[in-house]
Amino acid sequence: MDVLQAFFVTIVLVLFSNIYAFGSSDMEFDSQKNDIFAAIKKDENLKPHFTYESSISNFVSEDQCIRINHNLHKGERQKSKRAFKWVIDVPTKGKISSKEAIGIKELNALVTVKLLSKKTVYIDIDSIKQKFNRYRLTVKGWKESVGRDCFYLGKAKHLSVTKVKKIQVPISRDSKETLYKVTTIVGIAREQKLPDWANHQDVRQAFPLVDKLVKGYERIISMNKVNGQWAEYLSPSSVKRMAKSGRTKSSNYFNTNASITKKESMLDAFEIEEHRNKYWSCISLPGQSSNGVRVDKELKSSSQYNYSVAIFDNMKRSKLDDIEIKTKPYLERLVGAGLLTSHLQNGIEGNKKNRGKLFNGTVYQLSSNYNHIIDKNKGCIYLGKGKVNLVELKIIASNARGNHSLQEIVKYKYIMTYPEPPEWVKDPVLQSQWSDLKGALDYGLACDGTFEIDLTEERKMGAGSGSCWWAYDSVAEL
Repeated sequence: MDVLQAFFVTIVLVLFSNIYAFGSSDMEFDSQKNDIFAAIKKDENLKPHFTYESSISNFVSEDQCIRINHNLHKGERQKSKRAFKWVIDVPTKGKISSKEAIGIKELNALVTVKLLSKKTVYIDIDSIKQKFNRYRLTVKGWKESVGRDCFYLGKAKHLSVTKVKKIQVPISRDSKETLYKVTTIVGIAREQKLPDWANHQDVRQAFPLVDKLVKGYERIISMNKVNGQWAEYLSPSSVKRMAKSGRTKSSNYFNTNASITKKESMLDAFEIEEHRNKYWSCISLPGQSSNGVRVDKELKSSSQYNYSVAIFDNMKRSKLDDIEIKTKPYLERLVGAGLLTSHLQNGIEGNKKNRGKLFNGTVYQLSSNYNHIIDKNKGCIYLGKGKVNLVELKIIASNARGNHSLQEIVKYKYIMTYPEPPEWVKDPVLQSQWSDLKGALDYGLACDGTFEIDLTEERKMGAGSGSCWWAYDSVAEL
């Protein structure tokens, strides 16, 4: 072999060697990414002992939500944050900031998909009637919401690993530790269907979060390899805190199994009447509800059924005290409707911080013509047996996130309406003047809660909790 041939053979061998080395390295990198991704997906279902133990598990447990800005409300002070109790009143005139303009665009997008309703109202501000747009939660909006202001989109997942970078971090003055900065893509998985309303173009334009979750975005996770296994990196201080508690890294995982109990059978077993408080279908007169219209004093009576409240005439009021401008006109309307009577009275002792002081004022009492509206067994103004309109019934599988392995949990929402109320309720004058009565008939009673199903005892319904409230704001609706 001459010198020239030897040179070409050497070049070819070197090229093949480089190609093999490059291919081998690329395969190893892909294998590493796959192994790390598998470890991340496994830890999505980890049951951590501590909140700081797994950012992976914490991230996928978060509700991905569209949220609204309640600071846009410029109307009267809100008295409750419950569903249907709050409203957002936005002035139709005046200067608005760019942030407020964005917030109003978001509200209008949610009106388009019927998660909120919108109507024009006039509110007295500094004794001047001003025009507002009032935004209010709808029943559809309640169904699609979690908590006060979260319209639920789903849960984000880790979809892929795109980059792995090996770095060293200091763990003390003289030592370092090797870990890997892993770049992942997170978002809503393709097989996870978004709610239909989230696909509306107005919602997508108003809330960039939806597109962000659909397209995916980067999230960095610190990982390391321990005994040949990939795991999320925990700092030495975190490891010490865990050791001090007597626990090591959790090895418990949530199941992803489906629920055993069928929704159809649960509907048959779910007897609303057994879980209702006897006062839930009772409406209030001014002063009888903590979230309703306030009075200066409820007067004691020898009979628990008698309604008697006082509004003081000679009392100094703060700017936040709306009893004189809000409650008194409402009570006078009820007097005009014949529901209440009124008379002047002197020397009424004040209440709470005004105890010991005497005031002159007007006393309002239930008219004797309406004593019959008090249900003697319940001791309240009872609207009768209602009709359950189920909004949501969700069954959470055993050993699912946050659930016991031998139980399934039912979450429910429903609206109780009153299509066949007592005869006195049908009085059109009462309905036009008594806001609480009209609100109860128009919107009904909202209820939500949870209860357990014991899988060891033939689906027996166990412990639970729930609450009900009138699905309107009596103060806003006056």
